[in-house]
Amino acid sequence: FPSILLHTYQHTLQALVQLQITGSQNFNFGWCHPRAAFDKQSMMWDCSYFKYNFLKFLKIDFDEQALEDDFNLLTNYLLAAESRYFMHRDCQARNIMLKDGKPYLIDYQGGRRGALQYDLASLLYQAQANLPDAIRLELLHEYMEQAANMLPHFNQQQFTDHYYGFVLLRCLQLLGAYGFRGLHERKLHFIQSIPFALHNTLAMLQKTDAYLPLPAIRNAIEAVMQQPKWQ
Repeated sequence: FPSILLHTYQHTLQALVQLQITGSQNFNFGWCHPRAAFDKQSMMWDCSYFKYNFLKFLKIDFDEQALEDDFNLLTNYLLAAESRYFMHRDCQARNIMLKDGKPYLIDYQGGRRGALQYDLASLLYQAQANLPDAIRLELLHEYMEQAANMLPHFNQQQFTDHYYGFVLLRCLQLLGAYGFRGLHERKLHFIQSIPFALHNTLAMLQKTDAYLPLPAIRNAIEAVMQQPKWQ
């Protein structure tokens, strides 16, 4: 893995944690649009985006009620994470600008109050970036060290448990976006991202299965991956 790219990610993490924690201090979240917080409604919108713009577009056969039950289980679990910070909402490579080697985060018009984990998940699990798992883990630990230095009550185990759940939610949102921008609008870059996002989603379902089993989502993802064009 190129050292210069690793250093860029490390510097971006420093900028991100400052934005999230320091940026939330005395910030009026009432300015945020369309929601002041990444709440239950926001999470369910992402789940619906995945269902309607990806699964239904591909005509995947699934149990509607079982899928909704999984969405509710996932979102209720994530609502237990501490969520009083500024959430960029779309922290990915295209929204990071480098000037004199220093990263600047742009395109945060969808920002709102939320959990720290979502932006980190967005950054480290961007589909086509395809970061090696060892690098993701290293960057996760570096992020947690920085957060712990700024937050005396920071609990790494609780953070990690919810982190992988947020990775999963972000993967579902990405599949919805790739379905709309790629399968519907026929934009090649988004179509090419789908296999990476499917792999990440299944990996997260396997990782969280012991404490957050989501069989309907998993069955739907496996059904998609059985289609020849995604193999």
